[in-house]
Amino acid sequence: MKMTLPAACALAALTFALPRICRADPRNPKPDWVDGSSMEYPREGFITGVGAADDRASAEDRARGEIAKVFSTKVSVRTDSLASETDNAAGGNFSQAVSESVETASRKVLEGAQVVDHWEDPETKVRYALAVLDRAKAKAAIVDKLASLDAQALQWKGQLDSETGKLVRAKAAMRLLRLLKAREDLNSELRVVDASGQGAKPPFDESVVRPMAAKAVAALDVSVAISGEGSSELETGVIEGLNAFGLQALQGASRDADLEVAGRLSSVPMQGDGSQWKWARSNATITLKDGHSGKVVSQFDASDREASSDYGEAVRRSRVELAKLVSGKLSGAITAYFENQ
Repeated sequence: MKMTLPAACALAALTFALPRICRADPRNPKPDWVDGSSMEYPREGFITGVGAADDRASAEDRARGEIAKVFSTKVSVRTDSLASETDNAAGGNFSQAVSESVETASRKVLEGAQVVDHWEDPETKVRYALAVLDRAKAKAAIVDKLASLDAQALQWKGQLDSETGKLVRAKAAMRLLRLLKAREDLNSELRVVDASGQGAKPPFDESVVRPMAAKAVAALDVSVAISGEGSSELETGVIEGLNAFGLQALQGASRDADLEVAGRLSSVPMQGDGSQWKWARSNATITLKDGHSGKVVSQFDASDREASSDYGEAVRRSRVELAKLVSGKLSGAITAYFENQ
């Protein structure tokens, strides 16, 4: 004879401890969201995050963290980029202001995540928390910030269109490119919070504006003159790095240059570590000047050490890596200089 579950539980209660299947509390059923989906907060209207822990506070933190993971990659990349720009640039006020503005908008979106439900598993005593982010509210916050960026971008595009001076156009172009990068970051987040995956269209054709801005930056002439033994290797590497950044860099001093890079290179052997490897360190002192006013834009020291079984190869490697470091610092300093004119 088949026995129903309630009858089986009643019988078991008379003789043995209740089996696990009989301990479920009908007054505390397992919510659907614990397994990842919620009828009350559907995907179309909400981004949800579920956290589990031994205590309620930790479960809530983890639930919010699950929502933050959706944006964490973009936020961390943008933060790393901002830190790098701040290290490399001479007072990157404009870049920093734009990046902080985007970060503020991102934080505002994540602060909209609210913990709306809890559940404790009666068997394991694990606490669960459900956090939700209202897509419509998050979208509104991002769209509002995008509108602000678009207004600024239109202003600088107008200047790029109307001005003929090389230096003025370079300033407008660099500011415009910075704003377009910030817009791209926010638009990526908009695609996340918008269930349709749609972003916001820019106020102009980016496929036309970006090359125009890049051309204005490339119109700048940068001379690179570095002295010291093996300096031609460093000069070549720095020029290649600046050219890759979009600048027109040429070897040797020039009176007609818009920007002048001067420096001195030295390479020295380092004490070995007892192995077959031979170490070399290359050091450079670099000065960046405005070619028209003679104003020092940036001045810094940079160094790199590398190893090889051959000392000459170790020196070469250290100069190659040093060139990458120097060109990166120069690019940041040049960008900051023109953005903040």
